Amino acid sequence: MSQDFRTVESILALDCGSTTTQALLLDRVGKEYRLVARAEAPSTLGIPWNNVMISVRQAVSDLSQVMGWPLIDERGQIITPEHQLGGVDAVVAITSGSEPLRVVLGGVMRDVSLASARRALATTYTTIEGLVSLDRADGDGHELNYDLQGQVRLIHELVPDAIVLVGGIDGGTERPILRSAEAMALACSTLPQNNCPPIIYAGNADLRPQVAQVVGSEASLRAVENVRPSLDLENLGPLQAEVEELYRNRKLERLPGFGTLAAWSSVQVLPAAKAFAYSVQYLARLDGINVLGVDVGGGSTTLASAVEGQFHLAVRSDLGLGCSAGRILDHIAMEMVTRWLPFEMEPEEVLNLLSNKSLHCRTVPQTRRELLLEQAVAREMLRLTLDELKPRWPKGSSYLYPGLLPKFHLMVGGGGALANAPHYGQAALVLLDALQPVGVSGLALDKARLLGPLGSAAMVQPALAAQVMERDALLNLGTVVAPVGTAREGDLALTFKIDYDDGRSLRVEVPYGSLEVIPLAPGQTADMELRPTRRFDVGLGMRGQAGTTKVEGGLMGIIIDARGRPVAIPDDLDERREKMQRWLWDVGS
Repeated sequence: MSQDFRTVESILALDCGSTTTQALLLDRVGKEYRLVARAEAPSTLGIPWNNVMISVRQAVSDLSQVMGWPLIDERGQIITPEHQLGGVDAVVAITSGSEPLRVVLGGVMRDVSLASARRALATTYTTIEGLVSLDRADGDGHELNYDLQGQVRLIHELVPDAIVLVGGIDGGTERPILRSAEAMALACSTLPQNNCPPIIYAGNADLRPQVAQVVGSEASLRAVENVRPSLDLENLGPLQAEVEELYRNRKLERLPGFGTLAAWSSVQVLPAAKAFAYSVQYLARLDGINVLGVDVGGGSTTLASAVEGQFHLAVRSDLGLGCSAGRILDHIAMEMVTRWLPFEMEPEEVLNLLSNKSLHCRTVPQTRRELLLEQAVAREMLRLTLDELKPRWPKGSSYLYPGLLPKFHLMVGGGGALANAPHYGQAALVLLDALQPVGVSGLALDKARLLGPLGSAAMVQPALAAQVMERDALLNLGTVVAPVGTAREGDLALTFKIDYDDGRSLRVEVPYGSLEVIPLAPGQTADMELRPTRRFDVGLGMRGQAGTTKVEGGLMGIIIDARGRPVAIPDDLDERREKMQRWLWDVGS
């Protein structure tokens, strides 16, 4: 639909996820834009409905009832533009409900071109189903295939949606790439035509004509710029764009009901991860700060970061707390999950609970044990997705300690696992345990799951998106102070003095291994003097250096996380469980 966005005052934002669909009405209230109302309905992407629009219409109908304002006409179509009897000026939609693009990745060296290709693929909804490499030290659980016969068999068994071939710097390696291209072309030639995946070539640019000749008419070949043109240069953009376009054509636009959804939308329907990243970029550019946004959804886990003006996105389409909940155990040992629990849980119980969650992905935890298990899984999903981002961060002034996070001024948590936590302290603790920030950071929660929809709404009416984000999107949990260092349990880590605006002051000594929560209400600020001992750094780049900073309060107040970095988890089971329970108590849960 074509319209003048300058006249837009009301937007219906639709977020179509794998487990729920939510409808949000964003409109002018007085002189500013606000979130007026929201409604949600269970997703109808799966059996027996197989149509995204059924849940969309249900959510919009519920929203209309809440508002007493008709949004859908008697033909079941959206009323637009808004007039005296109902409707909205514009509609935007995002979705994370489609299946990921299944990819076979081929290349030469795991730590060079293959690593770059994996970072490019991680920016959208893809899963690497098989890996072809000459580097046998993979260690990621993928089946490696070296000979021509093995490569052909792999593609036949997997029948992927796409094959990505990389390898060699420009002017470099030739023979292994051409042999892989030959195997891929041979495999495609023996597949039914409608199952033949396209081949995306993003390797040695000098070999494009030869690769095209080898592939011939056996498959559709798409050649883009080399993902690793030299050993010290990475060029992810062209491969990212090609994979995103393929995902849109082969997955997103084939969602049942997508055509109607796209017809309703005033702009292109965006993948939810991309829309989420747009909002993180906006938050970073607004004040020129480093921002990390995380979203643990039902079908995937997304992290978007802005560090020193560079923006990065990582999506794990195989890690979600819905129908793929049990897949976490494909990547890590069960002990990595159960280490976060304050009680004993037998392996059979873990498997049963995760299997039930995978089968009944819309259910919510019924007991404290189920809740804390899901939060433990969320920690590990965030940690694994974080590993995708770490190699991409610039090694500038924000990156003080290799292996740890850069200094983030703001960290935002979203997705059902965090937004639906029954206590804000639990959401905060999941973020602290999984991300382990350093220095002084703001902590916020995307409680209404607005960041993704607002990233799309900004394409229609930037002022609306900006004002709703400022007023309604984020719940301020408070400020985290996380000194870096280690010591013996109970040794003094730092002393702080906090001066409140009303003239009161408080001085506290914080022992190593503890979590301290200091009250400071939302909207209030205070001056905080931090004096770490000689073993600890509070984000100033030097151990033992004192400093003063202004901190902002929130629902949690000020959290002093003196557990060290990385967080030390005891080996002794009883001691570990006692510590997990104590940390929950420390944050008021």
